[in-house]
Amino acid sequence: MKLFVGYIGNAVRYALSDRKGIIVISTLMAITSIATANHHLNSFWRMLTVTLLIVMGYGSYVSWYTLKGSDEHPKITNLKKLTWEGFKKSAITFIYSIGLTFFFHQAKVNLNGKIILSVIFITLFALTYLCLIAGLLNRYLHKGKFIEAFNLREIWALVTLFDIRSFLRVIGAVILSQAFAISVVVGFSDGFDLIELLKSLSTFFLAPFFYIAAKRFVGLNVRELLKNTSK
Repeated sequence: MKLFVGYIGNAVRYALSDRKGIIVISTLMAITSIATANHHLNSFWRMLTVTLLIVMGYGSYVSWYTLKGSDEHPKITNLKKLTWEGFKKSAITFIYSIGLTFFFHQAKVNLNGKIILSVIFITLFALTYLCLIAGLLNRYLHKGKFIEAFNLREIWALVTLFDIRSFLRVIGAVILSQAFAISVVVGFSDGFDLIELLKSLSTFFLAPFFYIAAKRFVGLNVRELLKNTSK
C-alpha cells in the first residue's frame, strides 16, 4: 500500500514538473475538440485533428521513459517524433480494435439466445484488450518496434508476470489515462451556457494533467514488476 501511494505521489509530481507540456497538450486537445465538435468548419480545421497524434505520442513516451528508469519528459518541440509515435500507436490500436469490435458485436448478438457463445466472445474481447495493453508495453521494452506489439509469445509472457494486484493497478491506470484523453476531446460542445463553459474549462486543465500522471503511473508499476521478476 505504501508503494502504491508513493507511485501516485511520484506520478503527480512528474506531471506537475512539466507545466509547459501540460499547457501544450491541453491546447492541442482543445484544438482537436473544436475541430471535431463543429462539423461546419472547413477542411483546414478538420485537418487539425491530427494534433491528437502528438498527444498520443507524448503519452507513449512518458510510459516509455519511465520503463527505462528515466524521469525525463518528452520534448514537446520534437513534433515530428511525437507525431510518428502517435501514428504508430493509433495504427496498433486500430488493428486490435478490429477484433475488439467483432467480438463485442458477436457477444451482443448472442446475448439473448446463446449465452455460452456470448460468454466466449466476451472472454475473447477481454483477452484481446489485454493483448493490446501488453502489446503496447512490450514494444516499449523493444525500442518502440511496431511489430513487437503483436508478438503474442512475448505479450503472453509479460501478462503472466502480473499478480492480481499489479494487474488491477495497471489496467486501472490505462483505462483512466484513456478516459481523460477522451474527456478532453469531447469536452467542448456547441452550447455556451455557464455550466458547459465551466465543465469545458475544468476538463481542459485537469484532464491532461491526469492523463500524463496516469501514463507515468503505468510505467512505474510495470517497471517495478519487471524489477521484481528479474531478481
